[in-house]
Amino acid sequence: MSRWGTRPASLRRGTVALVVAVIVSSVLVGPAMRAAVATPSPVGVPDQEVVTHVIGDPLLGDDVEETYVRLHYPSPFATMAQPAECDWISFLRYRSTSGPRDSADADAILTMQPGTYSGAANLNIQAPQVVRKAAAQGKYVEYISLDRRANCAEDRTGWRAAHDAGDYRVAADYYFHGKEIDGKSYKYQTPTDLAYLGEYGLALTLDDWRAVIQHLLPDPADHEKMFCGGHSLGAFLVGPMMAWDFDGMRETEADAGFNLCGGGGVPLDGVAMTDPAGFAGTGLVDQFLTAAGTVAQNAVNYLLTNGLAVAQLPVISAAEVMNVYQLAGMAAAQDPSGESDLATVVPGDLRTEPWMRTFYGRDYLDIVTGANLPRDFRVTNTTALAMLFDQNSAEYVLQAGMGFYDCPVQGKTYPIPNGLASVPILGPTLFVIPLRVGFGQNYTPADHSTLCGWRNYDSVAESSIDGPDLGHGPPTDQDHEVTDVRQFARAMNPGGQPTDFFEQYTPLRLLTDMVFALGFGRGGELSHLEYRSGGVLDFLLHLGRWQSTPAGQRNLTLLSGDSPVQNTGYGGLLPYNAKFVPGYRHYDIVTAAERQNSGMPELASTYVAAFITKPAN
Repeated sequence: MSRWGTRPASLRRGTVALVVAVIVSSVLVGPAMRAAVATPSPVGVPDQEVVTHVIGDPLLGDDVEETYVRLHYPSPFATMAQPAECDWISFLRYRSTSGPRDSADADAILTMQPGTYSGAANLNIQAPQVVRKAAAQGKYVEYISLDRRANCAEDRTGWRAAHDAGDYRVAADYYFHGKEIDGKSYKYQTPTDLAYLGEYGLALTLDDWRAVIQHLLPDPADHEKMFCGGHSLGAFLVGPMMAWDFDGMRETEADAGFNLCGGGGVPLDGVAMTDPAGFAGTGLVDQFLTAAGTVAQNAVNYLLTNGLAVAQLPVISAAEVMNVYQLAGMAAAQDPSGESDLATVVPGDLRTEPWMRTFYGRDYLDIVTGANLPRDFRVTNTTALAMLFDQNSAEYVLQAGMGFYDCPVQGKTYPIPNGLASVPILGPTLFVIPLRVGFGQNYTPADHSTLCGWRNYDSVAESSIDGPDLGHGPPTDQDHEVTDVRQFARAMNPGGQPTDFFEQYTPLRLLTDMVFALGFGRGGELSHLEYRSGGVLDFLLHLGRWQSTPAGQRNLTLLSGDSPVQNTGYGGLLPYNAKFVPGYRHYDIVTAAERQNSGMPELASTYVAAFITKPAN
């Protein structure tokens, strides 16, 4: 018996129940449901490794080494024609220069999945901190930031040339104005061009994760020191990873996700779930829902491999939006105090304009006019970047606490007016969810003609009892600003580093597979989600675990105290021992500066380092 328990009850039903299930499934979907039984799958290994040292990041110091590792591993789940570059997977490896060079000799290894539309560079502020804090305790750990396979579709020509020239405008000319670099021009890729990404779903992503783990630790006996974590979407991937049966044979468990990630899970501002509803213990109900859901799953997968693989649409193109963001990061890194000219070097077209108006308008009229967007003010390059991501400017979830404007400001009325937290009774109750999403505390410069600078996270007002949450104090204070905007700019700058902060072409198949895997419709490739546990129905029917973190494994669920993700607690999905970091926003959990205003060590990396170096009881 494994620590995940015996075979689920639905697989131990009598012959009569099994016959009924087969009849029902055959009538409903025929072959689709029969494919839901996990079949043996190839478990391949990389056949080449290329390692490149990464230099120039001041966060590394002289005590942390960063390398870019590429593994040649054509995926068995990718059958369509694709670029040769897509036969490789890659990751950033951080280790202590005082520690062992061989991963097998490390005290612990943490492999991390970035979030939606995020690349490996998204984690390069936190990674050195975790390694350094573990080393201070006499433990040598490795932090592995995974770069998902879909990054193979990106064209980095302009970023490299702009880095070499020291001028972000070189990249702007390449990506937005058709200028060639060494005879090559940027091509806008349509969903049809990227149809092969329609196969890049959960099975491929988790198999790549497995391949990296077994490459780092080829001896299964070492897997007890392997931890699997992620941020945002990456955090939600931890649950399926733990529950996955890679070879499709239940009797062999060395390849099971919970054994590959033998140390435990580390979801950051996300939740590791395997069966939030708890269908696994409901027998015929689970089989019926899987059969019905598989029909939808197959239909969706057909669309994804026939023109809808990625969010590259005539109106709102994800890749072009990410290019705007990365250009802002490069400008802030290269010329932080210079006046931003993004308004002139980035065209306002349908591929980016609807997104910008939806995320950054000051009032509802801006959705129509676009008159008060970040590009419409005189700001420094640093301020331009901060306006796109700081929690006092950006709406919704793409936020970090990086400081505040260094000029007079005006409060936003879109999508909800400022000051909601100060409304008696309703403020901390009815409006708590909008506030956590970022509504009701956002600002723009007061006028368009004055050049506006930016005060970094450690240069804002000191904390007070009459702070921004009460609506009477300053717009923000040091309790709510934790990320160094200069470090954030470097992380977002795609020049001078081998991976990007963003994943320009996140496959929609990965997102839809997650919906089916954590809901219903676990047919085909998703039939390998074999070790599900927990959930609401499991609690109601069997007095099992209400929350759905993977059973039998240690788990550190770490949430940003001001992030919308914590609202999942209203559905009972948060582990009882989830930890909250006060004042943090969604990005802060992985981008917060090592030196904090409180004088205390940065808390997220402290929690992570302590968790992966503490022996299991």
